[in-house]
Amino acid sequence: MTSSQYLQGYHRRNIQGVLYCGSLAEPRSYEEILQGNLVRDRDFRVAFGDANIEKCLLIAPHGGGIEPGTSEIMRAVVELGGWAWYEFAGYLRRGNKEALHIPSTEFNEPKLLALLPQTEVVATFHGSESDKAVVYVGGRWKFGRQATIEAINESFDAHRIRAIDATENGETEHICGLHGSNIANRGRRAEGIQMEFSREARNLLFPPDASREARGRRSARLRPLARSIHLALKRLTA
Repeated sequence: MTSSQYLQGYHRRNIQGVLYCGSLAEPRSYEEILQGNLVRDRDFRVAFGDANIEKCLLIAPHGGGIEPGTSEIMRAVVELGGWAWYEFAGYLRRGNKEALHIPSTEFNEPKLLALLPQTEVVATFHGSESDKAVVYVGGRWKFGRQATIEAINESFDAHRIRAIDATENGETEHICGLHGSNIANRGRRAEGIQMEFSREARNLLFPPDASREARGRRSARLRPLARSIHLALKRLTA
């Protein structure tokens, strides 16, 4: 089966011994992606840089076309501070999220699993579907959440994206990042920071629609946002 066949909207697929018909269910593991005949470095990419990994690791687990704009936001922060980073990015022409979105609580790509024990703190970059220009900040590290929210909101006038605590709102319970198996909480500290950038926030950073073409052009808003996150992480890991 080719990757294009895999992405057809209606077909039969075996997941954990259960035969599904109809629309694709998102994969529950890295192994499921490989079982779908998707090919690394063609359909998706794993990339990383491990300089200074002992302090902090920045992760975009749903980069490229999976949650558009999250790779670019993470890389903007990396460029400012030389942070260690990891990216899992989709490069299919369509259907990236359906074919390549592994939940953060089940993310088991081998390279990332090898990196996590080497770092003290993890900060992850995700995309949510809110139509407000916000970033929902979650993860188990309460002090880290608060410091990140404060830093982003202090520079609001420069980027126009509001940071909100995802753990204090029932509507964002599904993206609060509090589960122990969430990759944001799997550094040595066992508590980290998860950032969920809304669709509208990503559209502001990569106008007009955070498409592949738009992501090649950086809005002037990206640098002050990235700088605020960088400064928060710098203070937290000092």
